[in-house]
Amino acid sequence: MADIIVTAQKRQESANTVPMSISAATGEQLAAQGVTEIRDLVKIVPGFTFADSGAGLPILTIRGVGFIDNALGGRPTVSTYVDEAPITFPVQTRGTNLDLERVEVLKGPQGTLFGQNATGGAINFIAAKPTTTFKAGMNASYGRFNEFDVSGFVSGPITDTLLARFAVQHEGGDGWQKSYTRGDTLGRTDFTNGRLLLDWRPSDRFRAQLNLSAWADRSDMLAGQYIGFSPGNPAVASLVPDLAAYPRAPRTPRAADWNPETNYARNNEFYQANLRLDYDISDQLTLTSLTSFTKTDINQDIDVDGTAIRNNDQRTLGDIRSISQELRLAGDFGRGKFVLGATYGHDRVLDDTYNTPTYSTLGFTFVPLGLPQFTNFHNVNHQRVTTKAVFGNVDFELADTLKVSGGVRYTDSRDKFNGCTFDSGDGNGASVFGPLWDFLRGSSIPVAPGGCLTVNENLIPQVVRDNLNEDNVSWRVGVEWKPASRTLLYANVSKGYKAGGFPTLGATNTFQFRPATQESVLAYEVGFKTALLDRSVQLNGALFYYDYTDKQILGRVPSVIGPLLALVNVPKGDVRGAELQVNWAPLRGLTINAGGSYIKSRILDNFTNYDSFGALRNFNHEPFPNTPKWQLMADVNYKTSLNGRFDGFVGGNVNHQSSTNSAFGQSDLFALKAYTTVDLRAGIETKSGDWRLSIWGRNVGNTYYWNQAFVAVDAVTRYVGKPATYGVSLAYRFN
Repeated sequence: MADIIVTAQKRQESANTVPMSISAATGEQLAAQGVTEIRDLVKIVPGFTFADSGAGLPILTIRGVGFIDNALGGRPTVSTYVDEAPITFPVQTRGTNLDLERVEVLKGPQGTLFGQNATGGAINFIAAKPTTTFKAGMNASYGRFNEFDVSGFVSGPITDTLLARFAVQHEGGDGWQKSYTRGDTLGRTDFTNGRLLLDWRPSDRFRAQLNLSAWADRSDMLAGQYIGFSPGNPAVASLVPDLAAYPRAPRTPRAADWNPETNYARNNEFYQANLRLDYDISDQLTLTSLTSFTKTDINQDIDVDGTAIRNNDQRTLGDIRSISQELRLAGDFGRGKFVLGATYGHDRVLDDTYNTPTYSTLGFTFVPLGLPQFTNFHNVNHQRVTTKAVFGNVDFELADTLKVSGGVRYTDSRDKFNGCTFDSGDGNGASVFGPLWDFLRGSSIPVAPGGCLTVNENLIPQVVRDNLNEDNVSWRVGVEWKPASRTLLYANVSKGYKAGGFPTLGATNTFQFRPATQESVLAYEVGFKTALLDRSVQLNGALFYYDYTDKQILGRVPSVIGPLLALVNVPKGDVRGAELQVNWAPLRGLTINAGGSYIKSRILDNFTNYDSFGALRNFNHEPFPNTPKWQLMADVNYKTSLNGRFDGFVGGNVNHQSSTNSAFGQSDLFALKAYTTVDLRAGIETKSGDWRLSIWGRNVGNTYYWNQAFVAVDAVTRYVGKPATYGVSLAYRFN
C-alpha cells in the first residue's frame, strides 16, 4: 500500500511517520470520491464538519473546535492553505480544489508551525506541480440539473530551467432548489477557476516557485427552508400576519422559497499571488521565503428568511486584501532537525452589509410609538490587522527508535476596528432612530441620511473606533517511539490560540461592538500508526482531550431594552474523543478506506447567556454546536482486468453523522438530525491510465438532511444538503 507524502511539519515525509493525526488523500482519490469543494471533506475526514452560515459564509469545524460568525473578517479555528500560503478567511476557500496533488488535514492545534487561528487544525491543499516532460489532461462531467464541470491542464518545460503548469476549470448548471409556492428555481452554478504555476531552478541550490491563481463565482446564493415563525418582537407580531401564516417548507431536499423580484446571486472574485524561494546554504541548511498577496471582492445577495416575503434580505459588499511574509531556516544537526522563522501579515477587511427587514417585527417595532416603519440599515465592520510572529521547532532522536520534539511561537496581533450601524442613505433609519434617541435623551441631535444610528452610553450616535492588541505563546512538545518496523506510538501536548475580533451585526449600542478576546485550546493526544499483514493494512488511531478556554460565540449582552447581539467568550469547556482510520487492501484490486470519530464536547463552569430566542439560560454541560458525537465513513473500490487493455472498477462511499445542534440551548428547531448518505460509482479505464470513463451517483438515497438551522429576525430556517445527483465523467491524459 503506497504511502502519501505530506508536509505537515514543513518538510516532506510519509503521513504514516508523522506523530499527529492526519487525514490525507491524493488528487485521484478526491476526484473518485466526488470531493470537489472543501465542504465535501466530510466524506473522508473523521471529526470534520461543514456548515453554511446565515450570511453565506462557510463554517469549518474539526473535533468540535469551530467558530460560527457572520463577519467576512471573522478569524477561523481551522486555517486553510494552498502550498503553505494562507487562505486567510473562510469565504476565500471556494476554489481550493483545483488540480490537486493531494490534501492534508492536520488535527489539533497547529500554532507552532502554522500560526494562530488553527486551534482546530489546518487544511493544506497541495497543487499538482509542473512536470519535466510535456503532459496535459482534461476532465469533463455532466449530471442532473444540467450540471457540468470541465477542467484541464497543460504542464511541461519552457526552458531547461523553467517549468510551467496551467490549469483551468469551469462549473455550470441549472438551479436545483424549487420554490414550493410558485414555479421558480434557484441554485444555478457559474464558477470559473484558474491557476498558473512556474517552477524556476537556475542552479542546484536555488529554486523559485510562483503560483498565480484566481476564481470568479457568479453562482446563485442558496435559500434556506422556512420551518417556523419566531417573532423577534412578540409585541408587534400581529402586524406581520402573512409571515406567521406562511406555509412551512416541505421536508424534501429541493423545497425552498425566496423573494421573486430579487436576483440572489454572487458576484465574487478572488486573486492570489504566491512566491516561494528556496536556497540551499549547504547540504544540511535551507533558507525559505514565502510571500503571498490576496485580493477578494465580495458582492452577494441572500434571502435569509426562506420565504417570498421580504422579512430579512441581506446584501454583503466586501473588499479583503492580505499580504503575508514568512522567512524560515530549516536544517539538520547530528540526530536532529530544526526550523526557525519569522512571519508578518497584514489584512484589511472592509465588510459592509445592507439589511432589509421590511416586513418584520423589527421593522414594525416603533410603529406603535408613532414612528415610521423601519425598512433597512447598513452594518459596517472595517478592520486592519497586523500580525507578527517568531517561531521555532526541533526534532531530536534520543535513540534509533525514540524521538522527542518541541516547538514554540510568539505572536503579536494588532487589530484596528471602525464600525457602526448606519442609515442606508435613504433617510429611513434616521427618521426612526433620530426621533427615538432624541426622546430618550431629552435633547435634539439630528441624524442625517447615511448617518450612524448606534449610540453610546449617553445615547449620542457614535462611530466605534477601537483597538484590540493581543499576544500569545503557542507551543507543542511530543515524544514518539517506534517499537517495531512500520509501527509508531506518539504522545503530544500542544497549545494554540485563535485571535479575538469584532462582530458584524445590527447594533443600537456601542457596547455591542466590544471585541471577543482570543481563545485557546490546550490539547493532549496519544496515538498510534501501524502497518499490518505485510503492509496490506494501515491502521491509525488517537485519543485526545482538549481544555478549551474563552471560546468565542455570537451571544447576547443585557441592556435596558433587552438582550442585544454581541460576541462573547465562554470561559471554560472541554472536548474528549477518539478517532480510528484504516486503509485495507484484502485482495488484489480491492481497497477499503474507513474511519470514524467519537467526540464528546461540553460547556463547563455554569456558563450563562441568552439562547437564540433571547431567554437567559445556563448552558452548563451542553455540547458545542455542529459537533456530532459520531462520524463514520467508508469508501470501497474494486478494480479488475477486463482484457489486455482495459480495467473495470466499481466503488462507493458511505458517510454517517449522528445528531447534533446548530446552537446553544438545544432547541428542537435547531436540531440537526442524524443522517447517512451513499455515493456510488462504476466505470472503465485503460491500463496505461490514458483515459477513464465513469458513471456516478451522489446521495443516491435522496437523503433529506441539513447542516445548519438558525433564527434571524422572525424566521427559523435550515440549510439543506443537495438531493440525489447522478451523471457521467470522462478523464483523458496526453502523455
